[in-house]
Amino acid sequence: MKPLLIACLCLISLASITHARANDFEVALSKETAQFTFRSDSSLIGWGGSDLAFGLFYNDDSDFIGDVSIIQMRQASEETPLTFGVGIKGYLGQLDDDDDDVVAFAVGGEVRYTIPGTMPMAVYGRGFYAPEITSFADSEEVTDFTVGFQIEAMPQTVAFIGIRHFEVEVDNDEQKLDDNNIHVGVRLTF
Repeated sequence: MKPLLIACLCLISLASITHARANDFEVALSKETAQFTFRSDSSLIGWGGSDLAFGLFYNDDSDFIGDVSIIQMRQASEETPLTFGVGIKGYLGQLDDDDDDVVAFAVGGEVRYTIPGTMPMAVYGRGFYAPEITSFADSEEVTDFTVGFQIEAMPQTVAFIGIRHFEVEVDNDEQKLDDNNIHVGVRLTF
């Protein structure tokens, strides 16, 4: 319980940072998992124009994974509702089963189709992959894919539903941290 409290305090302190660009705080929950993510512009680290995210994932098996990602993505418009983004993501955590440590650096991206309207909606797919060459400690490979649908329920509030597949291979054993569970969530912009 202590690591969760420390991680939540870190996310709250990051959320208190103010910049010209709006920050997002996102919570995604399923029956067996929880993901908390804080997003801001990458100018926070001196390199503007990209989305910078800090996240914490945990599940009912007491697996904890923290992540940091930076992704460059074009904004959707009426002329170009289909957008693509590419980026990198770092994972750091511990799997409770055998006390396996996870350290990995992944590449990936996102495809998003925005449906304009009074209540903007989008369908998206996001994926990251860390092969053995960029996986360290006990981890040998990380696969993290999400498919979802979101709707802007109110200004500065987005509700979403999706399916996530999050798997870490450790010492030739696959640990499915989120095995295609449906999750629901909300993203608050402030």
